[in-house]
Amino acid sequence: MPRSQSSIEDRLRDALGDGLLTQEPLRHHTTFRIGGPADFYFAARTEEKLVGALAAAHAAGLPVFLLGGGSNLLVSDDGFRGLVIRNAIETIEFDGTAAHVGCGADFLELICRCRDQELSGLEFAAGIPGSVGGALYGNAGCYGQDIGTFTIECTNVALDGRGVETRPASWYQFAYRDSRLKRDPRVLLTCMLQLRRGERDAIQKVIDEKLEIRRVKHPQWRVEPTAGWRVEPTAGSYFKNLPPDWRMPGAKLSPGTHRVAAGQLLDECGCRGLRVGDAMVFSKHANIIVNAGRASALEVLELAEIMKTRAREKFGVELEEEVMFLGEKPAPGRAARATPARRGRLSA
Repeated sequence: MPRSQSSIEDRLRDALGDGLLTQEPLRHHTTFRIGGPADFYFAARTEEKLVGALAAAHAAGLPVFLLGGGSNLLVSDDGFRGLVIRNAIETIEFDGTAAHVGCGADFLELICRCRDQELSGLEFAAGIPGSVGGALYGNAGCYGQDIGTFTIECTNVALDGRGVETRPASWYQFAYRDSRLKRDPRVLLTCMLQLRRGERDAIQKVIDEKLEIRRVKHPQWRVEPTAGWRVEPTAGSYFKNLPPDWRMPGAKLSPGTHRVAAGQLLDECGCRGLRVGDAMVFSKHANIIVNAGRASALEVLELAEIMKTRAREKFGVELEEEVMFLGEKPAPGRAARATPARRGRLSA
């Protein structure tokens, strides 16, 4: 191990150059806008830079976290002791009905680029936040479809920067909100997706429909304040839907997956509008937590625990988090008391 933090920084800077940042607040890089500083932060815009950053961190004995679009993520208030590498490989190229995509590309940007090429398939996912790599990691989907279905192959590398390899989709074991990457960590560099020919207007119609559904029911985390909208930072759906064999009398099943939505249970538990500090359950969706100002990660965790407790006590079920946590999780303290939502403008 290097003898000091300064010597670690020197080694990283020799390898990565002036793009290396120190004590970078991670709240600036997540859709939740929550999180303390990373010791080191680097945006890798090419495969070579990303592999080099992994190798440099390994040589320095540093923990590494790969960041995509920053959605589906809650970062500790204490930040991350190590190197955060943002996958900024954003290339998108087409070959017939196949798309060759850098895994740092924005998912919605990819969907729109496919529309422009009159390629159909991914428009169901319009509005799902994050990068393509993040979508693959968690096999993002909705309405009974997911990105894994359209995947031909992905190129990955080990966390130490060694062994770049291309594997077929079957190797990644895509399943509901899951992939092999959660159990066998690799860093995604690029992927190839198989689409089909479609009409641009028909594809745009589906995109518009999905974006409108999300506009009505979901927080507007993307919108800039100058557009006249409130910015409502969030990580998206906080808990996974229930297992396929779990049933609740009178419950509606989600399209395609036929699962009971976690939001239904949380609605029955009266969770909409619950608040711990500036962490608040969204008023239009009981399975979404928003940052209603200056929420801390601890406040989000305390609110989520109250939601889980209510579901456990009313339905005897243990909800499973979909949002990932980065950093050292604080030891559970005295249970927080949730309060009704307060009125007020959500801050950027």
